[in-house]
Amino acid sequence: MAKQWDYFNRTTDQKEQMSVLVDAAHAGYAPLPGFTRLLSIVINLYAIATDKKERDSAQAKLGILERRLEHMLAEHTQAIYIGRINTETRLEFYYYAKPGGAPHKKLAERVMALYPNYRWLAAERDDGDWSFYDYLRPNEVEKLYAKNNILLRSLSEKGDRLGIPRHVYHWLRFSTGEELAKAEAGVKRLGYGIVSAGMDADKPSYPHSLIVSKTHPIAIHAMNDSVGELYGLANECGGLYEGWGTDIRRKLWRRIVTSVGGKRIAVAGLAALAVLIAVSLLAFVYA
Repeated sequence: MAKQWDYFNRTTDQKEQMSVLVDAAHAGYAPLPGFTRLLSIVINLYAIATDKKERDSAQAKLGILERRLEHMLAEHTQAIYIGRINTETRLEFYYYAKPGGAPHKKLAERVMALYPNYRWLAAERDDGDWSFYDYLRPNEVEKLYAKNNILLRSLSEKGDRLGIPRHVYHWLRFSTGEELAKAEAGVKRLGYGIVSAGMDADKPSYPHSLIVSKTHPIAIHAMNDSVGELYGLANECGGLYEGWGTDIRRKLWRRIVTSVGGKRIAVAGLAALAVLIAVSLLAFVYA
């Protein structure tokens, strides 16, 4: 089964910031019959965070470590790697395996022997209904964060200077004029300007369209903050949050190579991202 990674940021109820990577390929099939053991390997990142030399090389090292652990557990226990959690102080890898087989701690020791400076621990528990996998899976707004990550990575690869502030436009829809009016008041309180508000017959169930804008960089945290608060406002008012768009700000050499610059791009659902990657500067909206 081909992997389908969702990568997004999450803030826990305890206000801890974490990045989550989870394989969405199992979403329609979980729990897999027989794979009832939840295995975890947790790496303490404190030593990395406080050692500049170690920190500079950590990303490449941890990527290799991740692949080595996945290969070792898959080869000896047929474990399925389902995802990871990354915080400032730890990196957690998670797998599901069938009962029995070699203890995964012993297998992990073979890999971790190559990283003598890393503190780590291994644990396992029964999780036949894959409740932890459900915990890792993104909720509705986190799915938008995952799409933001994909789009911003694509824009960066195309030469966009993500740190440059620019107008960012957002599209919302509502079923009634009363919902629209409530949303207009709400976006103003949040510091957005109203670009347009009116009727749009393209979606009969939500004919009232609202386009708002704010000026800021399109770095991931800024975009997630903006998408999150507007998604929440749209839900509160009974409407839909559809997506966002902006002007591409290319690096000079990219502008020279492509002879394209300053065109507006609107964000799409994942189905349209393949089109974005193949053809630059196409407009689309969240699914």
